[in-house]
Amino acid sequence: MFDLGTTQPTQLSLDLKTGSNNMAPNPKRREVLVMWRVFLQFVVLAFVSNSIAFDLTAQTSDSPATLRAKLVNVMDHNGFERPLVAFSILVPTTWRPEGGIIWGQGADPCGGMGYNYNWQATSPDGRFGIAIVPTMNWRFNTSGTPSSDGCPNTPITNIGEYLQAVVQRYRPGAQILDYRPRPDLAEGFEHMNSVTPMPLGELRNWIEAGEVLIAYSANGADTRETIAAVVAFSVLHSQAMEGVPATDYLSAGSFPGFAAYAPAGMLDFQATEAIRKSVKAGPEWSRRIAQHHAKMSGIALKGVADRAAIMRQHNEDMNRIRAESWKNYNESRDRMHREATEAIRGVETYNDPYHGGTVELDNSYENAWQLDDGSYVLTNDPSFEPYRVFGQDGQRLNAAE
Repeated sequence: MFDLGTTQPTQLSLDLKTGSNNMAPNPKRREVLVMWRVFLQFVVLAFVSNSIAFDLTAQTSDSPATLRAKLVNVMDHNGFERPLVAFSILVPTTWRPEGGIIWGQGADPCGGMGYNYNWQATSPDGRFGIAIVPTMNWRFNTSGTPSSDGCPNTPITNIGEYLQAVVQRYRPGAQILDYRPRPDLAEGFEHMNSVTPMPLGELRNWIEAGEVLIAYSANGADTRETIAAVVAFSVLHSQAMEGVPATDYLSAGSFPGFAAYAPAGMLDFQATEAIRKSVKAGPEWSRRIAQHHAKMSGIALKGVADRAAIMRQHNEDMNRIRAESWKNYNESRDRMHREATEAIRGVETYNDPYHGGTVELDNSYENAWQLDDGSYVLTNDPSFEPYRVFGQDGQRLNAAE
């Protein structure tokens, strides 16, 4: 798990038995950062009994992969007066989820919101897994002045440097095999890219997204892991004045990241993306956490009078935008907007006869089924027979109108 209190490597893995050791090609697939937009304000303290999961059936090298999954509700037990569903996610059926949204001192020492994400799900043998990477906030300035609000003064100025820091912190000793930008994960945040003239300078805000593939040894086995992240940057540039050099003040914060690992040669990028894209924030939790952000930001913004206070404001604004962006995203009711959003995120909305309502599933698979026990199956096999594969009947799911 990406434990906030330790830097020791912990194992993550996917019970997905196809794929390669190499980073998937960089096609212009439009899967959105909805893990990041999705993981945007969510994470887990516990999964309710209606957990869900994915099983990748054993496949030969020339047969299509098939995923079986159940939907898990992830709870925030401590943030509000009663437990709320922070988000739901598809996980392999036999995997064990643990962790959740954590609150309290140390959870968010720099962001000021008081909570963070600490969740993972692992296969029974511990060789496969997925996890949410906790958020991180930091400051940096070219004047050398230390931060006055307890935030680390860290010269991380782009997504590549951030991912290197994540690897060093959570997977010390791991080797970075590949890096690729992930502009698809930043889609939907274009409104955050801006340049605003300021007295004696300017304020620049922008979003960057990327992904690394790393290698390390876990329990004596050669392991591959992919880590994807989105970071919001804000730089206040102060022009040079008589006797005072030009100075840049940077404030940055990451969205919750997504990681998946497996033994070398067994990391399935299609299945990993299917799981990532299945995340859906709980409506009530999203609304309440947005209110929490607004309240905390309001407190932090009182008495803003100097540059340091302005930088704190920028940080709180980014936290507020994170919450509001996801809240607004989930409040989209228009069918046309929904279909456009589905295309961007790479999902399809299906009618769910077992649980009622609808469910969003990865659209990169040709067929979606639901078994009699309520679990979902995604497959590229045109002749898929649920009873032959899983020993129970099922029905092909229809796309929602």
